Amino acid sequence: MSISGGWWRGWMSALSGLAAGTLLVLAIPQANFFVTHDHAELSSASDSSAERWACPMMDFIGSKPGSCPVCGMRLERVTAGALTREQQKRMSVATTKIEAGPATVVVRAYGAAEYDERFSQTMVARIAGRIVKRHPATFGCCQEIALGEPVIDLYSPEAFLAQSELAAAVKGGRRELVEALTDRFARWNLSHVAAAIIAGHAPTDTVTLLSPAAGQAWLADQDMVNKTLMVGTDVTADMPLLKLVDAQRLTLVVHVPEPRAHFLRVGQKVVLASDDLGELPEVTAVIARVANEINPKIRAREVRIYLTDGRRRVLPGALIKARFQGVLGPDLEAADPSDKTSWGTFPLIPKTAILSTGVRSVAWRVAQRKTDGTVQFEPVTVALGPRLEDEAGNDHFVVRAGLKAGDEVATQGLFLIDAQAQLAGSPSLLFPDGALPAGPGPAATGPATTVLPTTVSPATVSPTTSPHQH
Repeated sequence: MSISGGWWRGWMSALSGLAAGTLLVLAIPQANFFVTHDHAELSSASDSSAERWACPMMDFIGSKPGSCPVCGMRLERVTAGALTREQQKRMSVATTKIEAGPATVVVRAYGAAEYDERFSQTMVARIAGRIVKRHPATFGCCQEIALGEPVIDLYSPEAFLAQSELAAAVKGGRRELVEALTDRFARWNLSHVAAAIIAGHAPTDTVTLLSPAAGQAWLADQDMVNKTLMVGTDVTADMPLLKLVDAQRLTLVVHVPEPRAHFLRVGQKVVLASDDLGELPEVTAVIARVANEINPKIRAREVRIYLTDGRRRVLPGALIKARFQGVLGPDLEAADPSDKTSWGTFPLIPKTAILSTGVRSVAWRVAQRKTDGTVQFEPVTVALGPRLEDEAGNDHFVVRAGLKAGDEVATQGLFLIDAQAQLAGSPSLLFPDGALPAGPGPAATGPATTVLPTTVSPATVSPTTSPHQH
């Protein structure tokens, strides 16, 4: 009985406390819980120089000092775009002036050096036979051989029969037949054999094939190493034996990325460098051929470069870095780097001075410098041209509209400046018209509503257009 009575008294106490609390809350005026602000108060100043007062704890921005109506903390002043000397130092803000100049770009590409095929030729067997001896030219790659140096000794019944016919024609004084047989030996590249028979030597069933030119010998078909030119191997007519290359003439094949491919021209000078030797200014290099198409697999354009006396510093197969100097004409098309009259002049802005969403690009321009060191920044929507890279590796953009030469822009601290503008509700990268309404309106009973920005196309911006006109 006592247990049930205690349980009942506990429930009655809880219900009585709940009823008393409800009556107390209902008796307190609503104004003590919520402080209403009209729409005009929160948006009384819409320009970028207006002061805002923000709560350091809650998401509240007001237009005058006081306490936060949500948490009661003291509001702190936020002035969009205006930075004192101390704030600039803490935010590491740096600025630069936009300069006008030619839109030059350095195009970089890598490739491997190889022998210049224009000066290569293949030694071909013109008569059938069997290899009975190999000379040094056939033992692997890169053997230097001279003109007329022996390559292989070939057992050839056909050559033996022709020698016998030539010897008989010489002995019989049949001049026309001698000339015809001599021409046959010349077509076989065996003129030295015919000369020996005419000089009185006896025919032999083994002939020596000589190198038709001086150069560096390669096996004509690398898959046939130790197979085709082995002693005892049969050789057929018109079979490739050796490839002869000019060891002093090299070419470089590189692939230029698609975004930079249109800057290249035939005859253009190239600066070379390698990882082991560094810069190679003594090697003269020019563009010899630019492919007429983009390789769809690697999205690049093939470029062939001829090297003059490159063998002194460059080894075939070495990885070489090539740098090309490109320039834009007034129409933003590739111009001739050697003809300065074809170059265009544009305002150039560092890449570090641009904030971009991918659709809209903004720079923070210095609008005013005060005597106390305070700098007032303003956002400017810019239309950008191609991205350029100079010899030092610095990136710049061509400014098509929005800024002009002589304008001073921030190059460091942009994100902090833009974040301050967003906090103050003034125009910024994400909010071209500001996060608050653009001007005072009719009084509202509730808090101010956020107005989403409209996208401004960079192409519609002119160099003299103020960001507030958008």
